[in-house]
Amino acid sequence: MNIELPIKNRISIQWNYGLWLLIVLLSAILQASGQVPNWRYDQVLIDNGHYWLLLSGNFVHLNWMHWALNMAGLSIGAFFFGNYGSILHWLFVILISAIFVGMGLYWLNPEVTTYVGLSGVLHGLLIFGGVREIRHYPASGYAFLVVLIGKLIWETLYGAMPGSEKLITGRVVTDSHLYGAIGGALAVLLLWLLDQLVQIKNRQQNTKYDQ
Repeated sequence: MNIELPIKNRISIQWNYGLWLLIVLLSAILQASGQVPNWRYDQVLIDNGHYWLLLSGNFVHLNWMHWALNMAGLSIGAFFFGNYGSILHWLFVILISAIFVGMGLYWLNPEVTTYVGLSGVLHGLLIFGGVREIRHYPASGYAFLVVLIGKLIWETLYGAMPGSEKLITGRVVTDSHLYGAIGGALAVLLLWLLDQLVQIKNRQQNTKYDQ
């Protein structure tokens, strides 16, 4: 059964919005303090044991325009989908998506020696949000996922969206979007499986108490 949520629930302030604010502030502080070279994905440094750079590169940006575009995308996602998961849900999706971006680039894109940006993880978050949207607003949820998947197919076949590289004055590593989206889809599956296990356990307990 689909549960229709009033539109005010989309903009209600909940604790999980603190997570989005933390990401915005952290990435802004890192950008302003010149920490990008120390946090970015760097293949050479990773080869030398700096494995945290596989994750940290997602939270620094090429320049302020790059940062602003990613934060705008994050804000839109938080506005429409933020209430569809707890802080733990969203942290899990961020972690899985970030791992897929870092490991995907490392193993499948050796030509990418350095990488920065939240866009890969953002695609994972949007996949999760779109799937959760279907539970409450099926039409908009399916439409959103069709558009997002269409964008990923375009980028896989033809490269970056027109004008995006000119806007950030740098190369867009479109494969990171695909890796992040796959990570988000995996997070959806894992959380669904966990939910099913919890439901099975609860039914078993209820059956035991009824006997």
